[in-house]
Amino acid sequence: MPSPNISVVIPTHGGDFLSAAVQSVRAQTLTDWELVIVDDGSTDGTAEVARRLAVEDPRVRVVTSPQNGGVAAARNRGLAAISTGSDYVAFLDHDDVWMPDALEALRGALIASAKASAAHGTATGIDERGATVLVPAERLRRMGIIDGRLVEWPRWRPTEFANLVYENCIVSTGSGLIRRKDLVALGGFDLRAAPSDDHDLWIRLARRGDIAYVDRPVLAYRGHADQTSSRPPPPRGQGTPYVRHKTITSPDNSDEQRRLAIAGFRARQRRLLRERWSALRTDWRTGSSHQVPRHLLDVVARVAAYARGQPWRWHR
Repeated sequence: MPSPNISVVIPTHGGDFLSAAVQSVRAQTLTDWELVIVDDGSTDGTAEVARRLAVEDPRVRVVTSPQNGGVAAARNRGLAAISTGSDYVAFLDHDDVWMPDALEALRGALIASAKASAAHGTATGIDERGATVLVPAERLRRMGIIDGRLVEWPRWRPTEFANLVYENCIVSTGSGLIRRKDLVALGGFDLRAAPSDDHDLWIRLARRGDIAYVDRPVLAYRGHADQTSSRPPPPRGQGTPYVRHKTITSPDNSDEQRRLAIAGFRARQRRLLRERWSALRTDWRTGSSHQVPRHLLDVVARVAAYARGQPWRWHR
């Protein structure tokens, strides 16, 4: 059979939302796609659900891992299993759902922006039952570094390296579509970056080309008790501190990109220092003196990291 134009990967470790995610793929206005579901060592019957979904649609396949290796490893496993001839790749989380024209809108943005490495849109929120919920405004706002200053990003401008060195302004991995050639050139997801492996990937993609911006929701992002963001933080030296250290020290940076990475890190540190200082003052006023040493040490570490222009790899 001819290769599909778009390859979609859904990693899952289990849960109640896989069928809804797959149905949102099947409901796309673009039909030239394939879907690889990666069952990442589920133990709750999700594997049987995935196989049933594959029987219902020949464009759907299932890849299984005997043990839970984490979302980054599952995404890479799905990437390795897609057809060799597709032009674009999307990674949809198993608990999110696409708007019906998500792939059409994102592919259109990439066709219109020949030098873009990827495209992304915004998102709405849904709860466990699928009811619409408010996505905090700060999650949808794009900030970036221009002339050394942190500014709000124009809506007409693509998402750039200058945005992503400050924070991950791409709401969910599923709100993006990536050129396969750029994704393959980067080697997929960095396992040590998890659970910030998507942020790390967007940063590396932005070095290769801007990320075209679709200024409307393409995804419904589901909030629920078992999502990755609600789980314990990763081991020290992994996750976000690792990504920021890696971004600043990468030999792939141009001189300008390194300056942007340092400026983005320092802008982020200023915000976090204000938050930590506020927490320190609150603890002092309320008599929670046992918390003061921890907050004070955190403030000192962040001030030192700000001065050196890069985070401590052990810090979080």
